[in-house]
Amino acid sequence: MKVECLSTSSKERTAVMVLQMKSIGYIVFLLALTLLTQYEVPASKALSPELSAEFTTHMQTLRERYDLTGTLKTTKMKVRIQEGDSKADELREMLWYKRLNDGSELLRIQALGGFNDTKGVAIANRKKFLLALLDEQEVFLGKLSDSILHKIFGIDLRITDVLSAIFANPFLDGRTKELSVTPSRGNFIVSRPGLDAKHTENITIQVKNNEPRVTEWVVKDSKDTVKQRAVFSDYREVDGILRPNIVKIERPLEQTSVVIIISEVHLNVEIDDSQFDLEPFLNDDMKITHISDPQNSDTPE
Repeated sequence: MKVECLSTSSKERTAVMVLQMKSIGYIVFLLALTLLTQYEVPASKALSPELSAEFTTHMQTLRERYDLTGTLKTTKMKVRIQEGDSKADELREMLWYKRLNDGSELLRIQALGGFNDTKGVAIANRKKFLLALLDEQEVFLGKLSDSILHKIFGIDLRITDVLSAIFANPFLDGRTKELSVTPSRGNFIVSRPGLDAKHTENITIQVKNNEPRVTEWVVKDSKDTVKQRAVFSDYREVDGILRPNIVKIERPLEQTSVVIIISEVHLNVEIDDSQFDLEPFLNDDMKITHISDPQNSDTPE
């Protein structure tokens, strides 16, 4: 078993390897791994008492969709990545998500080849993150953090965005204390400060048949330039829970767009914890690269 430390994020890789890593990286960005501690829904001063009560009810509905989803298994999913003027690349992937009784959340993503053979696997298990590229017999291992994900994938990933995107609910990170809510043709436009002090976020909640649907989530900088836009569409009911089947992420400054199309998903099915076990990939056949967090000087375990 070879063990190395990753010295640079620009390490040369094959085109297929890079595509697998980016595809899995964007899915990690879109999917789920943050332990949530609060979800308060304050009334907004911009609304009448009636609209404020309606908005609070819709926010609670969004939260309940998350609370009612203990596991999620996506067996048919396409990821299409467009960078600049280059031809769009498309991969097929599978995903497993599970929330444990102690609140911990687990995630596994597999990138598939032309014959449904597994090419890449990403696993996030509590504070550990693993990326295995099977054809290259290479594994990247480190502590789960924003900087580690950026170092592996070379794109701006925030763990706190992940859970919000899979459930089409940007409020799952608990940032609900500084909301400005404006009614618009039966819908609600929500504004709040971004995670970066210089950013703002605008979130559109569409209400259809008395069911709320987050349709757009835009992050802008201090110059009102769009840093990122997420669009959620093709909402369908799965086991009584309404959720989007298409998610599109645009990052205009990077000239990058990612479209995720889900055609088969199952909620609250049995998923064994072994799906999220890192050990099967840490064997003598794999070259293991331990990745240190640049924000932490500790030697990786």
